[in-house]
Amino acid sequence: MARVAKQLSRREALALAATATGALVAGCADSAPAAGRKRIIVVGAGLAGLGAAATLRARGFDVTVVEARERIGGRVNSVERFGTTIDLGAAWIHDSRGNPLTAVAKSAGLETVATDYDRVELRSAGQKPVSEAITEQAMAARDRIIDSLYSQADKDPRSNLAPALAREVRKQGLTGTSAEALNWLLGVEFPLDRGGSPPQLSLGGFNEGEEYDGGPDLLIKGGASQLVNKIAEGTKVETGVEVTSIKTSRSKVEVRTRAGKTITADGCVVAVPLGVLKASTIRFDPPLPSATRRAIARVGVGLLDKVFLSYDSAWWPAAANQLGTIGQPLTNTISVFPLSKLTGTPLAVGFTGGPYAARLEKAGPAAMTAAVVERLKAGFGENAAPSSTLQTNWLSEPFTRGSYSYLTPQSGYSDREALGKLNGRLILAGEHTSIDRPATMDGAWLAGKTAAARLASKLR
Repeated sequence: MARVAKQLSRREALALAATATGALVAGCADSAPAAGRKRIIVVGAGLAGLGAAATLRARGFDVTVVEARERIGGRVNSVERFGTTIDLGAAWIHDSRGNPLTAVAKSAGLETVATDYDRVELRSAGQKPVSEAITEQAMAARDRIIDSLYSQADKDPRSNLAPALAREVRKQGLTGTSAEALNWLLGVEFPLDRGGSPPQLSLGGFNEGEEYDGGPDLLIKGGASQLVNKIAEGTKVETGVEVTSIKTSRSKVEVRTRAGKTITADGCVVAVPLGVLKASTIRFDPPLPSATRRAIARVGVGLLDKVFLSYDSAWWPAAANQLGTIGQPLTNTISVFPLSKLTGTPLAVGFTGGPYAARLEKAGPAAMTAAVVERLKAGFGENAAPSSTLQTNWLSEPFTRGSYSYLTPQSGYSDREALGKLNGRLILAGEHTSIDRPATMDGAWLAGKTAAARLASKLR
């Protein structure tokens, strides 16, 4: 697949990971920069913002990071609940062999647990188990479909995914329980993994990004915020500072906060999520370039929400990594992951995604939890009723407004390039600006470093 906009190489990323040391300190947003050093303001203390800050500091700039939330991490948020640590947002290190975050985790001494997504336990409504033979048949059909869609994406990346997917499903000729099992597996691939339903995605959006050298996806014992804390070492961060406007000129950048402060700097990295850019809660003066504004409008923001399910004891099969009840529309797929191997406690997490998750969020605080519990009970019985729960609402979260980006049929790789293009003394950063690794933690981190390098070269 053709790619544009060179980002940091894997070797450069690993070198940066190996040198991520120091101490996290609180900074004052309107303090004076060190004498003789140019000042950069980074808006947003997620992985992109923290990656940008570390790169700029290493190049000799005076850097202040301001964050609207009262915490760092952005869409990475580990909290203590149910007697353990859970990740409300991003959690997985994908393609762990060669992923630079694997090196960060190792340098921090973090323990990880591998995920095997194909260790699936499926049930029909009425608690009837789906046989291993039918599950394997459906998985083989899924793999054929994905291979074909990848091939089609290389030829016509902006084509709508939905009709191509429907054609490929028909070719498999599955019926009855086999067809329902395939439908559930494809639901995991699209609204859950991509954050959008097939009509929202382009073929190129499905086949977007590059892999490292394989290896299992990893979860981190004790939570992914430990990665954030490691990357944040040595960076000044002021939390609770919401930016409302950014004014740029030939000589400076002025960042205005909701509290009425104006922070003046030589340059600015805006590392807020795409959903926040779409909401226009930050005013740019002058406006961002037209190509950037078009890209903000065209690239999609996906949604993945979680419902944590705590039990008095683990009731699921010990070998299962995913639980699912088949028989629902693909767009309404719910997958449940037992977390006991990660947490050592009888805990599971249910996933909803795309427009279905958005509808459940809007239906009220209990709707998503009820949907996950009822679906699980339909397949696995009353023992699947949890003793306590907790759900996320990433679409409603004002400083996030979604989970991660995807390419729509109206957008393409050039839009990601436009999002990451330097605009005078200002540049955007985040997973939405990543060509090779969108919608991943490492993609956000490396995109921040890439943006910082581009801005640094401009200001030298």
